[in-house]
Amino acid sequence: MGKGKGIDRRQFLGRSSKAAVAAGVALTAAPSMNVLGANEKILCGIVGPGGRGRHLMQRVMKVPGVELVAVADIYNGWRDRAVRMAEGKTSLEVKAYDHYKKILDDKRLNAIVIATPEHAHAHQLVDACDAGKDVYCEKPMIHRWQEGKGIVEAVKRNKSVVQVGTQRRSQNIYKMAREIIQSGKIGEVTQVRAFWFRNSPDDKPAWRYTIPNGVTEADVNWAEFLGNAPKVPWDPRRYFQWRCYWDYSNGIGGDLMVHQVDAIHMVLGLKMPHSAYGTGAIYRWNENERTTTDTWNAVLEYPEGLAINYCSMFSNDHYGHCEQFLGRDATLELNNEAEMKIYAERESNRTQDVEEIQVASEGDKDYLHLENFFGCCRTREKPNCTEVDGFHSAAAADLTIQSHFSGKKVRWDAEKQEAIV
Repeated sequence: MGKGKGIDRRQFLGRSSKAAVAAGVALTAAPSMNVLGANEKILCGIVGPGGRGRHLMQRVMKVPGVELVAVADIYNGWRDRAVRMAEGKTSLEVKAYDHYKKILDDKRLNAIVIATPEHAHAHQLVDACDAGKDVYCEKPMIHRWQEGKGIVEAVKRNKSVVQVGTQRRSQNIYKMAREIIQSGKIGEVTQVRAFWFRNSPDDKPAWRYTIPNGVTEADVNWAEFLGNAPKVPWDPRRYFQWRCYWDYSNGIGGDLMVHQVDAIHMVLGLKMPHSAYGTGAIYRWNENERTTTDTWNAVLEYPEGLAINYCSMFSNDHYGHCEQFLGRDATLELNNEAEMKIYAERESNRTQDVEEIQVASEGDKDYLHLENFFGCCRTREKPNCTEVDGFHSAAAADLTIQSHFSGKKVRWDAEKQEAIV
């Protein structure tokens, strides 16, 4: 099916050129609202309490010293459900808002969690920083690479704390992998293989999340959802199953690949690749006007002298997901976010002795990542995944999308912070 359906190269690249404008840049910084005493409660609100948002809410409400007291959503069903979840977990009134800008005007709030579709992240994050809030933003931080610089500038001028939701950075096995590899214990790494394989029954297509019974356009602010995306008539599939459409999502690149690229960046201390190539197609889930691909292959090349080889598909999950760091003396694998293993090369090929170990992951990664964020809201230290980290991983993934649509290898100008297609 080529590049997926419903959008051609000219349309895609034209939309990308508008992304920086969509993110927006405020001229005046808001006064900081983020100075907190060590024992003072952090009052938090959430924008986008859909499926992922409610998952995060459950963990936010478990973090000591944090109270979730406001929700905002453009769909009344998610909004009402989130209020019911939060009530009883706080002594304060839980306020509900039908637009993200209204929750930003809530002067009680110190922090905001953003869990909306990815095409909305950039402008909501910038506006939240300019409103004096600290922000936990679900991944990917950006939909198009052009949006990244505006966010970095907004964080800097407001002295905001921003954590991006690539939670591997808060897991013990990834921190341990970083220490092992950067100390040279598996030798020089010149290639990393990463993959994420999924499968599901024929009656449960990938990313076709359940649409609530009876929902109509009257229940949703459809125009607000579309934002700067192409104007199309109300379609509940596009609203509730937005990952299936390029207009709102980078598909596998924005949902899965960005997690693993960010983890690899963390472990190896990388920033941006100097070149990227991506290609994908719809091979299985050829239903209901889907446009994002169900199969994805990409290569990222880095100035440090190594490459990431990435692949994903939605019709076989035997191998699960994994990051494999291929060193001169050993291979370090991070399997399914559950364990780390090290395998030595043959003794005749090694330059050093290698200890083969196996370590299990510990704790709830989402909780640990949120706990780290709220801790940094108090200390004003850098969280585990900053806005710069989020920019690099999401931009790297987006470069592969740009390559997919242009049919060319895309290069990154590190000095200008721009893609060359």
